[in-house]
Amino acid sequence: MADKKILITGANGFIGNRLMQHYKSQGIPVMGVDLRGNGDDIVEGDISNPENIGHLLADCEAIVHTAALVSNAMKDTDMWRVNVLATANLIAAAEQHRVKRFVQISSIVAYGNSAEGELDENHPVHADGGSYVLTKLASEHVVLAAQARGSIEVVIIRPGDVYGPGSRPWLIVPLENIAKKQFLLPAKGEGYFRPIYIDDLIRGIVLAVASPAAAGEIFNLSCEGYVTTKEYFSHHFHWLGKKGPLLLSTRAALIIAAVGSQIADWMGQLNEASPATILQLSTKNWFSIKKAERILGWRPEVPFAEGMQRSKLWAEEQGPVEEIIETDNSD
Repeated sequence: MADKKILITGANGFIGNRLMQHYKSQGIPVMGVDLRGNGDDIVEGDISNPENIGHLLADCEAIVHTAALVSNAMKDTDMWRVNVLATANLIAAAEQHRVKRFVQISSIVAYGNSAEGELDENHPVHADGGSYVLTKLASEHVVLAAQARGSIEVVIIRPGDVYGPGSRPWLIVPLENIAKKQFLLPAKGEGYFRPIYIDDLIRGIVLAVASPAAAGEIFNLSCEGYVTTKEYFSHHFHWLGKKGPLLLSTRAALIIAAVGSQIADWMGQLNEASPATILQLSTKNWFSIKKAERILGWRPEVPFAEGMQRSKLWAEEQGPVEEIIETDNSD
């Protein structure tokens, strides 16, 4: 790949930006595209209209597609437009410009919320989890259809619950909601959380981009086993000096989430603590990573305790913890 670049969509996002930093630190040519550029190595562009980044695609060896709406509350039409139709347009343009490899960052939500036990990549997918799950499945279909046409190599990555410095869903938002006394856990905190530290995910993506044996494959990139949601989110309460979390039955949590979503809808707001989120936090599944180990030579390296400590230090350095405490005390 010495003469051509790697292109990263969603380059301002949590995963995309860390991937950009990795490639730059290794001296590997890389460009990013996002709705907001930086005047340097991130170009302003809309992947739903890929003709406006055709000059990047023509000079591109591989695309890592991280851009997506990650939400359990946004409108179905918006989720479909960004997560599915934009992906279809982008990979069609990649085929036209003879890009060699397309790496799609999907999610372990593709297996659905009702699946139980350890799941490998051969386990059937299931759209029982709201628009985010459905659009992730549909985007995988779009990519696999391109693979079937034989004009481009594709790789699909299904990350676990990606946490670490900068993670909005698993670090910033929980801290904010805890401070507002708006955080609860369904399944009495016994749902399964499958944490993968961001640096481990980045290593796995890099291997998937470069490995010839990865072409046409789907990989789970997650931890070994799981922790309970109570164990994971108890750290956030401890950082804020609070007791918790509040543990409810899934049924009770669903009722509260439905009421909260209705109120938010009346006020023209989004409630990410939606029924779909409640079901996601009630799951009882975890993921085999044996395939990634066998083909990519990948295993997670950052222990959970270390990853959480890094996350806490980042939050303190950036200010969210202090700001949340200040906001909470002013209520």
